[in-house]
Amino acid sequence: MYEARRQRPWQALNSIGIILGLVFTGGGLYYTALTWQTGQEELRVTQEQQITDRYTRAVEQIGPGRSLEVRAGGVSALARIAKDSAPDAGTIQNVLTAFILEHDRPGRLKGRDRPGTPKGMATWKPGADLNAALRALGDLTRRTTKEFPRLKDASFTGAQWGSVDLAGAYLADAELVQADMMYADLRGADLRSANLNGATLNAADLTGADLRGAQLKYTSLYRANLTGARLTGKVLFPGTDFTDANLTGADLRGAEIGAAVLAGANLSGADLRGVKGMTPDEIRRTTKTDATTKF
Repeated sequence: MYEARRQRPWQALNSIGIILGLVFTGGGLYYTALTWQTGQEELRVTQEQQITDRYTRAVEQIGPGRSLEVRAGGVSALARIAKDSAPDAGTIQNVLTAFILEHDRPGRLKGRDRPGTPKGMATWKPGADLNAALRALGDLTRRTTKEFPRLKDASFTGAQWGSVDLAGAYLADAELVQADMMYADLRGADLRSANLNGATLNAADLTGADLRGAQLKYTSLYRANLTGARLTGKVLFPGTDFTDANLTGADLRGAEIGAAVLAGANLSGADLRGVKGMTPDEIRRTTKTDATTKF
């Protein structure tokens, strides 16, 4: 009994020590948490300032009076910022759209931009800055939003774009009348409702391209690769040349193929349900089809 009474004060002191230790430990953890939170806030502010500085420099690079190389670099910088900062993606999308509309067909030629413009019309070669902007806008639009910008006022009529790299480019609603795009890389490009009347796309790579609603009157797609391309809707094909084109797996449901030239076209696996202007037998006689072709 005596020993138990002697140990009680020490036990009480031990308990107090333990409690004080817990208090100090808790205080240390709280201080550490506050320090971490403050550090995170400072890091966020620093990152936002860096993004702002990068954005300002990039916009200055694409401004008036800058060289082609500097403008192309500015466009690339904006595309990188959009990937790094999701909240700024919408603003950059608008900036790129405005840049494209400012640098499309030269003003001295725009008066001739009308469907059916005769051969011999003035041509022009879009710069690398414009090509970069179209690719960047395409990538940004697919990644960030369901609301797509429109390029209804953008004119690329008579553009000399042979062998150009426009993979994934955004060209929806654009005027591409009589544009020369032979051998162009247009894989995954957005060409919805684009006016391609009279354009030359011989041997162009349009794998997975979206051509829904595009105008293709008298468009040449000789030996073009349209594997998996989407051609549904109000696509107009009178006089369109698909000779030896690869349309494997293409979606042509409900399309008006009318007087299109399909000699030698590969329609293996293509979806032709509801097409107008040619019967299944007529299609089979002039094209390559197989058991996976849907009529």
